[in-house]
Amino acid sequence: MKKLILLLLISFSMAAQNRQKVIFDCDLGDDIDDAYALGYLLTLQDRYEILGITTCYGRTEDRAILAQKFLAVTGENHIPVYVGKNTSKSSDRANWYADQFYWAKGSGLTKKPQGATDFIRSQLKKYPGEVIIFSVGPVTNLAPLGAELQKAKAIYAMFGSFKIGYDGSTKVDAEWNVTCDIPSAKAFVQSGANIIYAGLDVTAMVKLSAENRLKLLMRQSPLTSAMQGLYVLWGQETPTLFDPVAIGMETNPELFTTEKVHVYVDDKGFTRLDPTKPANATIGTSIKHTEFIQKLMHQYVYQNLQP
Repeated sequence: MKKLILLLLISFSMAAQNRQKVIFDCDLGDDIDDAYALGYLLTLQDRYEILGITTCYGRTEDRAILAQKFLAVTGENHIPVYVGKNTSKSSDRANWYADQFYWAKGSGLTKKPQGATDFIRSQLKKYPGEVIIFSVGPVTNLAPLGAELQKAKAIYAMFGSFKIGYDGSTKVDAEWNVTCDIPSAKAFVQSGANIIYAGLDVTAMVKLSAENRLKLLMRQSPLTSAMQGLYVLWGQETPTLFDPVAIGMETNPELFTTEKVHVYVDDKGFTRLDPTKPANATIGTSIKHTEFIQKLMHQYVYQNLQP
């Protein structure tokens, strides 16, 4: 019996050690897709060891409080949250007190100190070549690291528009996460890191239908209730799930086609491709979006996260 218990303990320890270390860098509270991406990531902890969550863009302290409550109601408040640089003075949009912030108002949670970039740096130094960063917001926390980002195993970034725009046409757009901080975006793409881009080319068509939103509402678990509560405060109808796709490119690469290219950012925030230069990145060029949504919904429905 003792030998069996010992073997089980060893097995559990090895399973924990084999999980992929990840950091989730987000602008939670703005568009609703960050909440769905965080929810997705929390359902994948048999695969991922979440080292921490970092918040970027605008009112980063309020985003951190929102993340803390999301973790608390799902029983995952052991995951640390770090606050990125507050850029709320950069524009009216960045200073906006997003309606989703009300979900955590009065929760008694306190603002975390600054330190997102320092936290990411410390983890890359501690685990060189082992950490995957999921970047689903403006890259203000990542750009200051420069060449240090090369210590990441990979960075999966919801970032850019390469061959497809927001409306699904071949007219590319200046994508939001890029235009929010163009100098940081330029530094990020030039960092030399192993970056895989989940741009509009593989995200703009990933919609959460009314039927699937109803399923999440009726599931009535702490996680699905949190996501749907934030959805109501978001106040729009059909979410485009841009951010979960960045995670999906790592979890289910068979659903994507990719291309190695040279990416740069121009002065207006467009992500451009230069075929005359060596590849410095991988971009997603197509997605089996129906299959991806099915897998995503399976994760949301078949989980029992609870405090």
